[in-house]
Amino acid sequence: MHLFANLRITIEEIDMKKQAKKKIKYSTFSNLIYLIKLQFSLKKSSILLIALNIPITVLLSYCSIYIPKLIVQNVIQPEATCWSVLEPVIFISIFVFVLKVTSQIISTINFALLTQYNNSVTDIKNRKCLMTDYENLESPEFRLLMERAAESLWGSNNGAAIEQMVQIFSNLICSILSYILFGSILSFANPLIVILLTLIPLINYFTIRSIQKFQYSSKDETTLLDKKMWYIASNAENFKTAKDIRIFGLNEWLVNMFKSFAKERLSWSNKIAKREYAADIVNGLIILVRDGLAYAVLIIMVCNGEITIDDFVLYFAAVGSFTSSIGGIVGQFSALNSTSLLINDLREFMNYPEKKDSGTKMMNVMKPGSIKLDKITFNYPGAQTPTLKNISLNISAGERIAIVGLNGAGKTTLIKIICGLYRPTAGNVYIDNVKYDRFDKSDYYSLFSVVFQDYSFLPVSLAEIVSAFSKPIDEEKVIRCIKMAGLYEKIAKFPEGINTKLNKQINECGVELSGGEYQKLLLARALYKNGPFLILDEPTSAMDPISEKEFYQKYDELFEDKTAIFISHSLATTAFCDRIVYLKNGEICECGTHEELLKLNGEYAKIYNMQKGQYVKKENECNAN
Repeated sequence: MHLFANLRITIEEIDMKKQAKKKIKYSTFSNLIYLIKLQFSLKKSSILLIALNIPITVLLSYCSIYIPKLIVQNVIQPEATCWSVLEPVIFISIFVFVLKVTSQIISTINFALLTQYNNSVTDIKNRKCLMTDYENLESPEFRLLMERAAESLWGSNNGAAIEQMVQIFSNLICSILSYILFGSILSFANPLIVILLTLIPLINYFTIRSIQKFQYSSKDETTLLDKKMWYIASNAENFKTAKDIRIFGLNEWLVNMFKSFAKERLSWSNKIAKREYAADIVNGLIILVRDGLAYAVLIIMVCNGEITIDDFVLYFAAVGSFTSSIGGIVGQFSALNSTSLLINDLREFMNYPEKKDSGTKMMNVMKPGSIKLDKITFNYPGAQTPTLKNISLNISAGERIAIVGLNGAGKTTLIKIICGLYRPTAGNVYIDNVKYDRFDKSDYYSLFSVVFQDYSFLPVSLAEIVSAFSKPIDEEKVIRCIKMAGLYEKIAKFPEGINTKLNKQINECGVELSGGEYQKLLLARALYKNGPFLILDEPTSAMDPISEKEFYQKYDELFEDKTAIFISHSLATTAFCDRIVYLKNGEICECGTHEELLKLNGEYAKIYNMQKGQYVKKENECNAN
């Protein structure tokens, strides 16, 4: 069943990646430069606002420790008055107010800009997903990397990783400037305080760094466990799998599988939490020792008359700001490293290798066109034996070819190679004697109108589906193609006709079609595209006998002015083709007309005669109706 098949693929992915150690490809500095350039190119103003906020933040920190000193200094003066104490404080407070308002305005504006920036990067990432080689999408390695890259775009209270990294770097600069400023102030009291407060927190940095490395090394396992849990949870409410779950009693199995995966996921979370708990204890002890020693030195100095009371207030506050800046430096360095790991995944995904296209322009392909397969061999990654072996075949312009064979013979794989979805491991494909790689990829795809076995429809109108969102939609052509596909009588009964939307779960007035009707809709879409090559992969497998008979009666009309390839494992339905190619174990076993292959009395004739009884039965059913 489809549910089991998808879960099996998911389990295979986690088994493949289990115990794998993720190698960090890009350094933190490299990722930082990459993001600064990217953000500057997409949202230059956000970088400028972040830079503007740096001096404002440092000034606010300094004012916070200077105002108490100023008050004490003025209060202890013999001639001090209320106004003489309050006047400088009022002016500084107004200055602080202006700085805070400015900082808040910058943050508000930048929040909107960073959201736009995230959307732009998400668009780039989505384009990579949509335009990548089809073979990449079937690769577990690529799919895993795609999911990990998506994490860098997920938002949180602090924003997504691509938004955070430059902001973290600006915070790091603020912390370094504050360290220099408050360190200089404390050095006037006692340089030993600066050294003491600087060295002790380094212990905490290495503790945090070790936790981050553990989190990253375990990310393959946690990502795939999350994926499996999400898959089971989504299928629990999936309309398409609801029948299987109920009829075959899969509910308990799904619940138990989810519990098993959740337990394993929790064990990883506990491992990380234990390390973080230990780090918090170490950090608390460091703060106690560090700040306690610094305050003790200042108290001794003021008691011995080495510093005045107002300077004591300044230095005492400076200790807090200085330790905060050190904590900020350690924390921001750690945050940079942690965020860099997510950016590393994004960059690896964006730089995932694509097969080069040497073609740059559209070739003039006659309608109908010809296809030549020259010694095609194809091997799936990791497979020990090739799926296709040394396939050579010439398909003349306007010819109607049937490619038949038992399940697993390589029929669909061959079609994907002809369509350009797969690149042959060896050999070449020629369209009108032009090698396939001379075509631009999108132009090459435009040559083929294809109906695949597997299908997926967006929850949009029938007209949009048939036209594949071409602008403007030719409604007359849509209706004509629907009629040719044998679906018009059904659609004509809908109140909104071709503007009716699919999917009851999403659209209030949406509709659901039967399996055979969906196949007709796929055929209508292929006819609307009107490419010079029409390829049908098991186009009647879900149709009833009457619909199937009507389809073959319209065959000449459907395939007019087209080179047609028909894929089937049902041999009784291919007699109308000009030539039949019988595949077995990835090789062309027999080739000829229906009559020629029957006379040959080989593999084709053997399978045909086995299926003939069922074909006659279906024919009788059609005649009876």
